[in-house]
Amino acid sequence: MIQDFRINSEFNTIAGLMTIPNGPGRYPCVILSHGLISSKESSKYVALSERFAGVGIATCRFDYHGCGASGGNIEDTTLSIRIENLNEVAEYVLKHGQVKPESIGIVGSSFGATTALIKAARDKRIQCVSFWATPYTLEKRGDGSISEIAFKENIYDDFTRYDILSEAKKVSSALVVHGEVDEVVPCQEGKAIYRNIRKPKSIEIIKGADHIFSNPAHREKAINLTLNWFRRYLPSV
Repeated sequence: MIQDFRINSEFNTIAGLMTIPNGPGRYPCVILSHGLISSKESSKYVALSERFAGVGIATCRFDYHGCGASGGNIEDTTLSIRIENLNEVAEYVLKHGQVKPESIGIVGSSFGATTALIKAARDKRIQCVSFWATPYTLEKRGDGSISEIAFKENIYDDFTRYDILSEAKKVSSALVVHGEVDEVVPCQEGKAIYRNIRKPKSIEIIKGADHIFSNPAHREKAINLTLNWFRRYLPSV
């Protein structure tokens, strides 16, 4: 069962989808935190929602500020704005009548994984996480545009306010997944995050995989690794 929702944040209106397994009762829930210029309709997240539902885990997909069906201009986005968006989504999920509030996790990719890391470090209600292709630095290159989007200087200034590796030291029950030949976020960044998080933890470097796991076999491996991690470490699964 898929449920649409819209909630208000300080910066924008957030559009999202809850995918609830069939049957009565409450379910564990995993929030899916997409990358900088992605959306809730990313094929990775659609596939994750379907796979999680198949093993009795609800998911929440949503669009960050300026993405998909949510409000705001993407050029204005910052890590702080995205953290605020994720905070609002987490509160919605925690109060959802078909979700077990003691059994909440997050999967994040790229910029969305950095956002998820900060959230998990600062909110102990988040019980289990998986970080895909996660940066802990954000350097301005050339004119500052990313994928032909002219982000404002704020995104770079704001990112420097956060010590991602220090925040990682507050996180546990975390699976780090990174492509061996990630052309956007060097594999070394994922390894550094893994070294700083607490046990239980695991890291999987997928041989030959790029930043978005575009090869179907690489993507399927990342999904399977993540699903197995949550089945092991998310409470009530």
